[in-house]
Amino acid sequence: MSGEVLIVLAMVALFGGIWYFGVQLERKRSEAMLATCQAMGFAFEEKGDVDSLRAFGDLPVFNHGHSKRARNVMSGRTADREVKLLDYQYTTGSGKNSHTHSQTVALFPGAGQGLPDLSLSPENFLHKIGEVFGYQDIDFDSSPEFSAVYLLRGRDEQAIRTAFTPDIQGFFAQQPGWHVEVRSGSVGIYRSSKRCKPEEAPALLAEALGVLRALTRT
Repeated sequence: MSGEVLIVLAMVALFGGIWYFGVQLERKRSEAMLATCQAMGFAFEEKGDVDSLRAFGDLPVFNHGHSKRARNVMSGRTADREVKLLDYQYTTGSGKNSHTHSQTVALFPGAGQGLPDLSLSPENFLHKIGEVFGYQDIDFDSSPEFSAVYLLRGRDEQAIRTAFTPDIQGFFAQQPGWHVEVRSGSVGIYRSSKRCKPEEAPALLAEALGVLRALTRT
């Protein structure tokens, strides 16, 4: 057998092993998420449907990239609010330039009634450059701490400014790193490219509920 063939076989075995290891890790994660879900008294779906999730809230995160997957969907009620907690994954770019984003998203259908559509995300250096060329970022002169760490965008700027009271600005200034998306009254809350450990799901849900309460002042 030639050296070239041996190299090909070795590469196939290597990538096959990596794929199998990844599958096993995801299986173990789903099993652990199921156990946590049952302890929380929630319903569980190992594989979710992205289009069905959009019916609960057509959030920007569901429209990014390609190869979209929803897994480990937990559905229930907490603090008298309907919620879905799920692992959501999508890919941007292609080939060697592709990047897969995976995060645990808390989706609260209808919990943001009365709020304007908006997107809140951590601000980075590229955003600051974009502002120079007209990229929207709603800043508050009264809260430079908030404006320094968050990018706030949306069509109805005046309504967003009214909704983001000084108390809300202060809360988020002390809580960096969150993504909050509101569309047609539904709210999605997550940290970009961060999946929680299965045992941390209740704590993440409690944090997301705290963010929601701060935003809706309830």
